[in-house]
Amino acid sequence: MKKYRQVTVLFTIIGLMACNLANKPSIPLGQDKFIRLPDYFGQEGTRIRQSNVTLFKSVTLNGQQDTSTITGADSTAINNLLKPFADVDLNNPSLREEYDTSSLYDPFSGKKSIIYQSKGKQTNPSAITMELDQQGQIQQINIHSYTSNLIYEFRQDLFYQRNKQVRITTYQKIAFLTPKELEVNATIAPKTGM
Repeated sequence: MKKYRQVTVLFTIIGLMACNLANKPSIPLGQDKFIRLPDYFGQEGTRIRQSNVTLFKSVTLNGQQDTSTITGADSTAINNLLKPFADVDLNNPSLREEYDTSSLYDPFSGKKSIIYQSKGKQTNPSAITMELDQQGQIQQINIHSYTSNLIYEFRQDLFYQRNKQVRITTYQKIAFLTPKELEVNATIAPKTGM
């Protein structure tokens, strides 16, 4: 009877260890598979606020245009402008295995392009293209999202060029309603001397 208990305890421990090994994720939680865009755009927002720049912003909604000038110190306006970019987090556990990664290297300039492409499902974003300089600093990002079904269609293109431009283009159509088109352009320029 004593041997029976020992064997049962031994098999229980082995069974629990086997279950525990099967539940380990293939990628450690602390390691990211993709570049952390929320962190990057948080740092860019801080850098823009601390630098001596002015943003010339134009917004066009269904053909009606409005323009404004934003100082780099306006944290709310900068955060709102970069929010669509910062919301893209491919390291989210539900998106980890949904993208293929490819990269191109230019040996003459030392620049590198990284492309994250959706594996075909209606995953948003559907594609991200980044250009990095010789030091690995992101210089340009283009994010494309597309969703379509019988009732709803949504397209969004986000473009960020470091120290130069932010462009957000959105098209949304809901069945039986007029489509909405929104375009936001912001040009980043150094302030002129006072």
